[in-house]
Amino acid sequence: MMAQPKLVTLLLGATLALAAVFHPQTSAMAAALPDHPLAVEEAIKIALSTNFDIKMAESSVQMAKAGLKKTEALFMPSLTLFSEYLTGDAPSAYLFKTIDQRALPPGTDFNDPGSFTNLETGVVARINLFRGGRDILTTRMAESDLRSAAAMAGETENQIVSMVIQLFFSVLKAREYVGIAEESVATVTDQLRIMGVRFKGGGVLRSDILSLEVRVAEAKKDLVLSRNLYSTTLNALTTLLSLEPMESLDLATDCECPVRLPRAYKDAVDKALGLRPEMVTAIERVKRARLEVKAASATYLPVVDLAARYYLDSDDLDYAVSRDNYTAAMTLQWDLFTGFTSGQEIIQARQELDRALAFQQKVRLNILTELRNAFLDLEDATERLGVAKTSVAMAGETLVLVKKRYQGGSDSVTRYLESELARSRARINLSAAFYDKKIAQSEIARAMGILRQLWKQEK
Repeated sequence: MMAQPKLVTLLLGATLALAAVFHPQTSAMAAALPDHPLAVEEAIKIALSTNFDIKMAESSVQMAKAGLKKTEALFMPSLTLFSEYLTGDAPSAYLFKTIDQRALPPGTDFNDPGSFTNLETGVVARINLFRGGRDILTTRMAESDLRSAAAMAGETENQIVSMVIQLFFSVLKAREYVGIAEESVATVTDQLRIMGVRFKGGGVLRSDILSLEVRVAEAKKDLVLSRNLYSTTLNALTTLLSLEPMESLDLATDCECPVRLPRAYKDAVDKALGLRPEMVTAIERVKRARLEVKAASATYLPVVDLAARYYLDSDDLDYAVSRDNYTAAMTLQWDLFTGFTSGQEIIQARQELDRALAFQQKVRLNILTELRNAFLDLEDATERLGVAKTSVAMAGETLVLVKKRYQGGSDSVTRYLESELARSRARINLSAAFYDKKIAQSEIARAMGILRQLWKQEK
């Protein structure tokens, strides 16, 4: 559209690109639409319940919960049932297995006892008594992973809600562009018809007719571009809602997002740093890195295990409790030298901690920058909205006056066309500023980390 602001085009292009990344395919399960104009709140709830990326993020949370549950096994004993069949003529094996059977023949020649068979069945129990605290650290790391997964799921929801709001209002904006373009085409076409009649009567110059025809062609081109913009934006929104592409979607225009925002940027900073999922993830990354350093240092400590074994032996499955056997042992294993691997693991863990700390500061700075830009965008949209309202009123009055003067022969066709184009641009700017203000408000909520909570459905 010739009169369309370039900023709107760039913003829409970036939004559509994000939608393509998040939703490369449409869902086979179409979301149910209400039988009334779809409100932005309803669109958000549909996305939260059908979006594929949210479902994948929720699966990651469940996987992290299962991982945390697995760490409980580190503090519990293991129990193994075993059975073994052994045959041979090794003197040592003959001696030990026959004795365990309580069946060693008197006068056995230990150098050449002959062949033997042995069936052994039993149970082994093991439990770790000390591992340098690594099991506790593993549990804490699993807890950190769960918090990180939950934060990443929140980040995904925050992004999806933000995209729904942007696309929803962009569709409304594009729909108004279409209406403005259609009215512009109708106005200029009607004027061309009137001037054509006057031209036949000799009251209008041929150059005026040509100028009007050029303006009609430009207005029709703007209408084609506006309709294409509307269709493209609508397709992006339906894809985000897991709907099949459609030619139109009845959207409610009286949408007010329930966003209560601080008045100033500085009032929102603390809340943003405490609630943004990205910040939570960065903090958990630092915590996990510190745990990794402790776990690497724990490799210098000994490992103490307790194991017990109860079993029965026989050469023909004739087991008897009176001939049972058991052993119990406490073992200590202490690696005194491992080729400097432990030291290198500590160095790696500390480097990862440094990276995590740097990443946390980077995320903090990005959040503050996004929040500041969101407040600036809201301020800009609010100011543009006030200016646009005045411009529309002035442009409308100017067009009425110029049209009368032009029809009376006091103004040229060029002046008339300039006034008509100025009114169209003013109306487009008003529509852009109106919806940009709503988008800017939602972006502040997103930058603060509270956007997804406003429409989060209770599970």
